[in-house]
Amino acid sequence: MHFIKLVINESEGGDSCFNLLPKQICKDGSGARVEVLQCTCLANDGGCAMIRITDPKGVLSDEVAESSTYSNSKGECAIDRISPHQLVAMVMNNNCRVSRILSESGCLITSAVMEDGGNICWTMASPGAAYTRNLLHRLAEIGIAVKRKSTMNADVSTLLSDKQEEAVLTAFANGYYDIPRKMNMTELSEIMECSKSTLDVTLRNAERKIICRHFLQSRNSIADRNK
Repeated sequence: MHFIKLVINESEGGDSCFNLLPKQICKDGSGARVEVLQCTCLANDGGCAMIRITDPKGVLSDEVAESSTYSNSKGECAIDRISPHQLVAMVMNNNCRVSRILSESGCLITSAVMEDGGNICWTMASPGAAYTRNLLHRLAEIGIAVKRKSTMNADVSTLLSDKQEEAVLTAFANGYYDIPRKMNMTELSEIMECSKSTLDVTLRNAERKIICRHFLQSRNSIADRNK
């Protein structure tokens, strides 16, 4: 299995799905992390995406209802709260230039996160490097330039489970990994609504996978540069 991280400017691929979410979710200071988990193309050359919204501070509870729908000329969005700190959104995007190319290239988006400066970082999986090269070629043909951050071939055992990813993201967002720590394990377990021992095991297993993946990625990135 082949993994690659690509950075694309938000304006390159038309209006991104992030722009169809309520503005209060993506505004500065909300602390929310917004991530595309899956996307697919639509018959009208638009795209459909499932988006996870992590709200570690709980600031969106008063601004986004338990179940809400939004729509405009660019598409529509439906949001449901699945826990005090987690929401999930389905976005129907009428102006996505890349969803069909992604579908036809044999590549899958496993994550897409908005970065500073209006860039979107894609993490993608494919059966092999040839599929990735085809994707990059197809994007270049329609004038979309992307920057390759890293590539690696990894075993699925290095991928985080949903529970592990949620725990790490919540810990990171709340300063658990800061030096000095802004939150201890007891406080974090209260946010995660689980016992300290369960959270400790979840984080340690996730951290081991992250470290393993880092060394695999570093090894393959160096090999790519030396080709």
